[in-house]
Amino acid sequence: MTKGAGPADVEKDGIRLFKAVGGQQVIRLIVKSKPADYSRLLWAPCFDSGMWLGALEYSSTLEDLLRVYEVTGFGDARVNGPAPPHALVTMDQVVSLYRERKLKCSLSAEDVASRTIFVDPGAMLIDAMSTMCERRVRRLFLNGRKGEYISDRAVLRFLFSPKSLATLRERPESWTSEDVSKVQTKQARRLTSDSTVDEVGKSVEPGRDVFVLPGGDLLVSRWDLVMKPWKLGKLSFH
Repeated sequence: MTKGAGPADVEKDGIRLFKAVGGQQVIRLIVKSKPADYSRLLWAPCFDSGMWLGALEYSSTLEDLLRVYEVTGFGDARVNGPAPPHALVTMDQVVSLYRERKLKCSLSAEDVASRTIFVDPGAMLIDAMSTMCERRVRRLFLNGRKGEYISDRAVLRFLFSPKSLATLRERPESWTSEDVSKVQTKQARRLTSDSTVDEVGKSVEPGRDVFVLPGGDLLVSRWDLVMKPWKLGKLSFH
C-alpha cells in the first residue's frame, strides 16, 4: 500500500515527486535499525520514513506514466487533481489494459522474465528482509516448495499482527527473528514454455499476478509485463 505523506516539492529527471509511505521503504528501515530502536521507528513521523514517488496530470499520456515508473522504480504514481484528494494510478491498472486489448505485446514471456530469488523456509525473517533490500525484489521463493513465495506485503502483515506487536513490546530482539515459514505464502501460477506476454497480461487477476516459467528459475511479474516490453520498444498502445 502507498499513501501520500506530503506535497510535491522535489524533481528528478524532470519528474515531480511527492513523499509517500510504502511497504518496501518500511522493510528497508527495519533492516537498517537495531532491535532497541524498533519501537521508536514505529512512532516516527510518516514524512521522515517515506519514499519519493512520481506525480503527473490527468492530461498526461500513458508514455508519461511509464516514464514516471521508470524514474522512480515504483509502479505507483499520483495523478494531480484540481484539489485534494488526488488520484493514484497503479501498475495493476496498467496491466488490466491487456484484458481490454489496449495493450499488446507479442514477445514471449521468457523474453521479459526475471531471475527467481530463493530463501530457505528456516531462514530468519530479518535475513529474508535484508535479501529483499539488497536484491531490490518484492518476493522471495522458498527452497523446496515449488512456486511458493512470500511477498513484502505478507512480511509486513506478519510483523504488524497483534501477536508480533506483542513480541515487539516484550522481546524486541525476537520481532524479526521468526522463521520465514511463519509468514503466509502464495503460489505462483505456472506458465508453459510458449506463453506470450500478451497471453499472460490478459490472465492477471488480483492476488494472482506472479507467474513462473517451467523449471521455476524465472518469474514474470506485472512490472515485467509492462516496463520491459516498453523499454524494448515492443509494447503497443491501442
